[in-house]
Amino acid sequence: MARGQQDPVDEELDELDQGLKRLRVEFDQFFLGILKRPPEVLQGRMQKIIVKYANLILRKTHQKFRFNQLNSKFQIYRQQWGRTLRQIESGTYRGHRFKAKLHERERAKASAPSSEADATPLSAAAPVSTAKKGPIDQLYDALLAARKRAGEAGPDPDRAKLTDLVQKQAAALREKYPGAKVRFRVAVDGNRAKLVASIVKD
Repeated sequence: MARGQQDPVDEELDELDQGLKRLRVEFDQFFLGILKRPPEVLQGRMQKIIVKYANLILRKTHQKFRFNQLNSKFQIYRQQWGRTLRQIESGTYRGHRFKAKLHERERAKASAPSSEADATPLSAAAPVSTAKKGPIDQLYDALLAARKRAGEAGPDPDRAKLTDLVQKQAAALREKYPGAKVRFRVAVDGNRAKLVASIVKD
């Protein structure tokens, strides 16, 4: 191998690492309804790399350690994705049920009279990407993106609980500051993403 040229094994492990990150994002987008189909082609490509190196004896310690880490991560993800896909097929996936309830609440709010003081503006951390998405959808997407940037592990936050939390915090701040606008943004504190509420000064 020429000087300065990367080891082919390291190159393929880099591809596997980046592929798993992309795969997780695309599965999240599928479960949120952003993508119409699960990323099966990308998953198949990552599976081939996993099978290839599972059947090889890696001589270099750092390569063996890295592959074992990536393989373990892939197996955990695959179990989570498979379980969620089965829930979607059986109609028991709570993310879909919560989304339906959220849309019902938003439709009810849209039909009720509102004033400018009742608005919930979002900061630059949760940009308005499409006209179809409501403030809660934008805030939820911003929270997911912040969790990924922070490397936060664990299941995605509950969208319905996020809605309730926003409503409770907004109500509490409006009670303390009558007529004020409430702004919500997502911030990263250390390795955790969190929701921050504040009063908007005119």
